[in-house]
Amino acid sequence: MAPLPLWIFTVLLCLLCHSCAALSGVKCGSSKLRGTLHRYLRIVGGSQGLYGSHPWLVSLRFRESHFCGASILTDRWLLSAAHCFSTSTQAFLRGVEAVVGDYDQRVVDRWEQRFDDFAQPVCLPLPGEIFLPKTPCVVAGWGLMKERGQMASVLQEVQLDLVDPAICRHVLQTIRPELQNLTVLCAGPDRGGKDACQGDSGGPLLCPRTDGQWVLVGITSWGKGCGRGWINNWMKPLTRRSSPAVFTNLPMFIKWLRWKGLNYSNNDREHSWSISVPGSKRILLEFFRFDLENHPWCQSDHLTVFAGEGLPIGRFCGSRSPAPLLIHSNTATLQFMSDFSISGLGFSVHFRAVENDYTLGPSCGTVALFQPPAALQSPDYPQSYGDDIHCRWVIYVPEGYVVKLDFTDFVLEESKECQYDSLSVFGDFEAKEQIDLQQEEHKDLDEEENHDNDFDFR
Repeated sequence: MAPLPLWIFTVLLCLLCHSCAALSGVKCGSSKLRGTLHRYLRIVGGSQGLYGSHPWLVSLRFRESHFCGASILTDRWLLSAAHCFSTSTQAFLRGVEAVVGDYDQRVVDRWEQRFDDFAQPVCLPLPGEIFLPKTPCVVAGWGLMKERGQMASVLQEVQLDLVDPAICRHVLQTIRPELQNLTVLCAGPDRGGKDACQGDSGGPLLCPRTDGQWVLVGITSWGKGCGRGWINNWMKPLTRRSSPAVFTNLPMFIKWLRWKGLNYSNNDREHSWSISVPGSKRILLEFFRFDLENHPWCQSDHLTVFAGEGLPIGRFCGSRSPAPLLIHSNTATLQFMSDFSISGLGFSVHFRAVENDYTLGPSCGTVALFQPPAALQSPDYPQSYGDDIHCRWVIYVPEGYVVKLDFTDFVLEESKECQYDSLSVFGDFEAKEQIDLQQEEHKDLDEEENHDNDFDFR
């Protein structure tokens, strides 16, 4: 059989490490120095990294010499590039050593081979997670610091922005016209100066989430030259053409990774449930047990509830059971996702069909509305509402429309900066984009407009 192209391969390495500490309670993609990565831009065109800034990076060595990088997925699995193991004889494999927590290859320190702040797993991308062109990502390693130069002794890092896939495809075809159905992505400036190089292969291309977690988006694979410019490639002689840094496009291989043995019983799961009730009814969800990994924005393990045609209602995590959720639709979907580390006891959700005029009562909860105009009232209105209640309404209107709120009556406990009773208005279902915060006694008629077609206030 003819060999397949090098650039489509990844390799999953199973560790048999008797001296490594167990990977227990360690969160993926979190560096003790994660906020410093973008401030310190050799690899080629980068700079020396800080100690502990890349705890997921592994040095693969043969006879004590570094030859490739890898990434920590769990305390048993590493991920690298397949061409690092193009020589796979028993003699070669017996001589390969994976060193975690490394920084200066000339020094052996007490933190190496221990899972702690200096050796942690990296996050894999979630299904459907997208990192757009121009996203500032980071690559690190101990490879050549310039083309035909010397290998680095101390860890180097460089920031590379993602290249638009169409541009990436066009540039690579100026080098190898036969390339089709690419499973790679490109990163780096078109005028060159910053790049990965020989010896960095197998290492991670990391892109940041909004919460600071670092996600393994690519595996350092290949390129023509190191740090050369590739702008106007097609106008140059073939021998002078160059390329950006080329990486395995990891999101395309997530199913392969799971098939190869990473689908553990407690972690890395994705499940969904569809609910349907008669057309005249509404759906009530009640949470009886709930214990998921906690996160400020529920971006690790989480349960997301969708109504109708995929309209998100809420995303939940932590150990506190969510309040009842009343969905003014006869269809809903629950989607549960977990990552590679830290699992909880799970959840139990009951659903039932209720009448169209059903209300949640004084305990309140979340109500999802899809057919404004509608009137919203605090519990027991016009009587006084109770203590320690949390009410949430999610409003959707058709695409092209805006949400308008008219306040006809408004009396809440007055306090400085609304630290007691308050009504908050958000422009998204996750309650990140606050539009207004209301707390005033005998408020006059007021109007609020939101120019998105989804609205969340609580």
